[in-house]
Amino acid sequence: MKPCESDIGYWRGVTCLRPFCASETTCNKSLTYQVKVIGLSLSNASLVGTLPDVFWLPEETYLPSLSHLELIGNPNLTGPLPTTLNNSWLYVLDLHDNAFNGTIPNDLLFPRTLQYLDLSGNQITGGYPLEQFRKPQNSLQSFNIGRNKFSGVIRTDAFQNKTKLQKIDISHNNFTGQLPDLSKNTELRYLDVAENQFEGPLPNLTAFASLRYVNLGGNHFTGTLTNLSDFINVSVTTTVNVSNNALSGPPLPNLKASDLGHVKELYLDSNGITGTLDVAQIFRESQAVVNISAVKLRVLSLMHNNISDVKYETQNMWNQNGLVVRLQGNPYCLSKDVNTSDAKRCFCNQLCYITPVNRAERRKIITISVTSSTVAVALIVLVAVGAILLRNRRYRRYLLLQFQQKFDEFDVKPTIYSYNELKAATRDFHEENKLGQGGYGAVYKGVLANGNMVAVKQLYVKTLQTGLDEFSNEVVLITGMKHRNLVNLKGCCLREGSRILVYEYVDNYDVARVLLGPQRQVVSWPSRLRICLGVAHGLHYLHALAQPRVIHRDIKASNILLDKNLEPKVADFGLALLFPDEESHLMTVHVAGTKGYLAPEYATLGQVSDKVDVYSFGVLCLEIISGRRNIDESLPQEQVYLTPWAWSLNESNKLIELVDPTLHLNDDEMEDVQRVIKIALLCIQMASEKRPTMARIVSMLQSDTQSVVAVLPDAQGEVQPYHTIFAGLNRPPQESGSGLTTVTEESEISSMDGFSSESQHILRELNNRSDVELVGIRAR
Repeated sequence: MKPCESDIGYWRGVTCLRPFCASETTCNKSLTYQVKVIGLSLSNASLVGTLPDVFWLPEETYLPSLSHLELIGNPNLTGPLPTTLNNSWLYVLDLHDNAFNGTIPNDLLFPRTLQYLDLSGNQITGGYPLEQFRKPQNSLQSFNIGRNKFSGVIRTDAFQNKTKLQKIDISHNNFTGQLPDLSKNTELRYLDVAENQFEGPLPNLTAFASLRYVNLGGNHFTGTLTNLSDFINVSVTTTVNVSNNALSGPPLPNLKASDLGHVKELYLDSNGITGTLDVAQIFRESQAVVNISAVKLRVLSLMHNNISDVKYETQNMWNQNGLVVRLQGNPYCLSKDVNTSDAKRCFCNQLCYITPVNRAERRKIITISVTSSTVAVALIVLVAVGAILLRNRRYRRYLLLQFQQKFDEFDVKPTIYSYNELKAATRDFHEENKLGQGGYGAVYKGVLANGNMVAVKQLYVKTLQTGLDEFSNEVVLITGMKHRNLVNLKGCCLREGSRILVYEYVDNYDVARVLLGPQRQVVSWPSRLRICLGVAHGLHYLHALAQPRVIHRDIKASNILLDKNLEPKVADFGLALLFPDEESHLMTVHVAGTKGYLAPEYATLGQVSDKVDVYSFGVLCLEIISGRRNIDESLPQEQVYLTPWAWSLNESNKLIELVDPTLHLNDDEMEDVQRVIKIALLCIQMASEKRPTMARIVSMLQSDTQSVVAVLPDAQGEVQPYHTIFAGLNRPPQESGSGLTTVTEESEISSMDGFSSESQHILRELNNRSDVELVGIRAR
């Protein structure tokens, strides 16, 4: 069975490329398509044993076009790496979080094309494998060997020939000596060498114009950090961690606004820093108070040093700015007034609220209020409520900071919008801005301050079943799912008691309004075919190519948005049920979806699989072709429900009656329409196992070399005689004991001879843009 051409669709974890061959000079004469395996991803697949040499065979014998190989999260996949890697097209090799051990073989040379290498989270030993990485010179962009057992000194010139490196992660190993020379790596954006045994003075990283994240923690670096701008490029770097080293001297004596630049988080814990910390200077520049909003710093952590005192002018500055100062474990926090001093309570315990009045004024108030116990109680209550409100406000800022820190762990970084920003964009979520409302929440049109339009989805509180970590993880994954037929998630807003998602704005309504509503438009058949095929592509991506795979569960006309060119985009996929790692279907007590689109096994038993979406897609195609909703009680009784009416028309060979009367079709287009109707009928079979996969549906929509036979169950669920719905071949179908029989010509490769010329043009245009779109989501 071939992984890209089997009747059940592409194999799970296999990415295939089906480029269209424009001429016979580039293809075998008997073929119109050349299908290639370009990717293999086996994440959390419970693989056991050692890695077979089959992946490292010479490229002419096995997987010649393999471009990315991902074997991730298999803790029982052990043994050494193979000794040879002969695939010259590989550009992604991700083997993180397995149990590979031993040293990297001396004769294992990585290909020149390699761009992304991740061997982190294994048990690989030995020194830095310099010789093995000489080939991927200017191609390598991401290099991660963290969380292993490497040791020894890294040669100074180890990274000098890799000038396109953007990420270096060699953390949590046992490297010694000084850091290698990184002066040639001018495109570096991420540097993590934490938890090793590096020594020497702090490196000068000011020349790196793109370096945003620096982690040197857990080493033996020395020096005095007088000016932050002498250490890093503060105009671009946002996160700096130099904790658990051997720094000394006063705590940042020149910590002023201009020296901070764009730094948001600065960690200097567990060093030898002594003296007085001047917090007030953060908000001053040449003795003048700066605009609080201009100070980007949000975390200043100096825990477990030797700081004895803190200078500050007013807590209101950092309280408004949202700055968190952490001084636990310093002598400053060991005094008896740590729980009574507003400043110490804030710096040492992160309980940052301000007592409304000073002590002298409070004595006067207490003296006066003794005469009236009622007034005293009221004042105490007011002060307590005020303190709680201020503390809650501080906690919300802390949550937002945690949210931002969570996103910083990922390569894909969604935008975090403020609630006030979205409130202004949607005119306080005004009813006139409401675009629609569904089972998960309401969607509003928004115009941001920069003029960009967005769609703002305010999720219902009752749908919030995940915590901060789970929600942030899902947002990152969804943001990384990029496909031309999916609505792009831009970012989110976290507010206590609510979650808000911000999507791209699609400016031409949806299929329900354009094709099925009272003001529906006249849409040609080629455009309707484009919509069906685009939705199929989007669902195929979610089912087979996204990581993790996604089941939508609510495919319907109002969830298919159309841009100005009537290009479809599937919406609300981000709120779908994710595929579990261990199985392909599950049972759920909460049935999402819309009446008329629900697959029988989902509506009655709550059983979820990708075939649920296939059923809904079939119903949607019938709606697009007929120009009517799947349930319309204004029609004659036998036509009220679209799907049984379609089956009855198929049995009586009257499928033409299903077609939208506004469609004016020529003979070729009439054949196209009936072909798509029959594909839709395959999708709405009662038994889920008899429905094709979305991969097979895409193939059938683009080809006519397959003769597909469907069956119509009777009232008792018994299979009646086959009803031929494709007649493209002059040979009878072979009975397979299921509701879907496929008879394929000898080539097994698709063509488009059965479609009209205009439809062929559209299909070629879509296919030339490639069915496969690779997106690397590195949730690390």
